[in-house]
Parts: sequence; structure tokens; C-alpha cells
Amino acid sequence: MQAFRVGFVSLAGGFRLIGRLAIVSLLLLLAGCSSELYSKLSETDANEMLSVLLANNIDASKQPGDEGTFNLVVGDDDVLRALDVLRNAGLPRASRENMGQVFAKSGIVSSPFEERVRYIYALGEDVAATIQQIDGVLTARVHIVMPEKAELGQEVKPSSAAVFIKQRPNVDLDFLVPQIRRLVSNAIEGVTFDNVTVVLVEAMDTPPAETARNAPQLEQILPGVTIAAASASGLWIWISVVAAILVGLLAGIGVLAYLLLRKGRAGATGKEAEAAR
Repeated sequence: MQAFRVGFVSLAGGFRLIGRLAIVSLLLLLAGCSSELYSKLSETDANEMLSVLLANNIDASKQPGDEGTFNLVVGDDDVLRALDVLRNAGLPRASRENMGQVFAKSGIVSSPFEERVRYIYALGEDVAATIQQIDGVLTARVHIVMPEKAELGQEVKPSSAAVFIKQRPNVDLDFLVPQIRRLVSNAIEGVTFDNVTVVLVEAMDTPPAETARNAPQLEQILPGVTIAAASASGLWIWISVVAAILVGLLAGIGVLAYLLLRKGRAGATGKEAEAAR
């Protein structure tokens, strides 16, 4: 009886070990099937990027990060295509500094030249942020040229502005160029309508055929459990390894229990023989 108890305890311990190995293996598998594409994103940026990826048949997810930020995670096989899709969509959007941030109070006294440079930069950022609100605009940059005040007798050079706009594929913004030039000329002092140049560049589009070909194929391995087909083979390999370990442990525990039980019976038989004498 004692030997049987020992064998039972050993069997229970083996099952616990197998369970832990299975959990660790599953976690390693899941961690190995996905990659963190971007981290420390705002919720707005993460949602926008997630929407673009899902619309292009790329399996992605948004996970909580540090200090209220979010991380964007995609499958290992989709990393290159996800980066390409987001780049064509102008995402993630570059952070812009407004006037308040550029001229935040500090203990350092700036020179008049530094203040002028900071003012021109902040003004360009504000105008670009406004242009970027136009539907169809992915990215906008505004470069402002403000010559210094001419000395007496020198030729006065006019101020000018150059606007670069990266637009969505198959979107026509040519009809908005006059309105954009008027917006820039009215927002920047000293810049006239004729001295504003607008350059439109269309972003590359992912061909539909390539999208369909590269779309992740899903496979149902268990009822209600669906994973990418590329990851299914790896999952079955881990399951096979865990199953082999399980069989080996069960066989070892069975042999151990049998030996202990046999030893216990032999000891009991010896004691009975001695008692009979």
C-alpha cells in the first residue's frame, strides 16, 4: 500500500510538471509568432494604424503599454508588409510642436536670431498641421523663407513659402491648390499668393492582387480556435514535443510505480515467511 501511495504521488507530480511545460511552451509559441511593430503610441495613432492594417488584411492587435500608451503588434510574417502599408499611408504621423511648445518658458535667454528661427519653425508647423486636416492629405510640410529686414539702400527680398503635400492614392487635390495657397498667404505675414508654391505627391498604393496574395491564411486547429496558417505548423510541432514529453513521463512514472509496488510486495512476502517460521 505504501508503495502504491508513493507511485500515485509521483504520478500526480508528473502531471503537474507536464501542465507547467505545456503552459510555458504555449507562451513561447505565442510570443514567437508576433512582433512589436511600434510602441509608445497614443490611442488615436494606435487606432488609426490598426484600422489601416486590418483594412489591408493584415492581422494586427493593439496592446496596452507604459504610461497610458499602446503597442502595435503584428505576426512575424506580416512585419515587412505592415511597415510598407503604414509608410504608404503616412503613418505613424510625425508629432508637431505648436507655438506654445516651441516658446515654452525656460530659464535660458534666447538671442533675437534664435527667437526668429523658432518663430518661423513654429509658424510652419502650425500651418502644416492645418493643411494636414484636409481629407486626402497624408503628410504636409511647410517651408518658410523670411529674409531679414533690408538695410537702407538694399533690395527688399519678399518672403515666400513652399508647401509639400503627400496625398492618398487616387485622390485628386489639384482643385484645392488655389485654396491652399490662399490659406498659406493669409496665415504667414509678408507672404503673397504668388509667392506660395504647392507640390503634390501621390503615395504608392498596394496593388489589390498583391493584397489578396499576401493576405494571411487562417486555419482552424480546434473548435473556436483559429490561427494563421503559417503558424499552424509551428504549433503542431510544439504539441508533438509536449505529447512526446508526456508519453515519456507517463512511461517513466509507470515503470517507477511498478518497481516500487513489486519491491513492496517482495518485502511483504519476506516478512510473512519470517513470521511463519
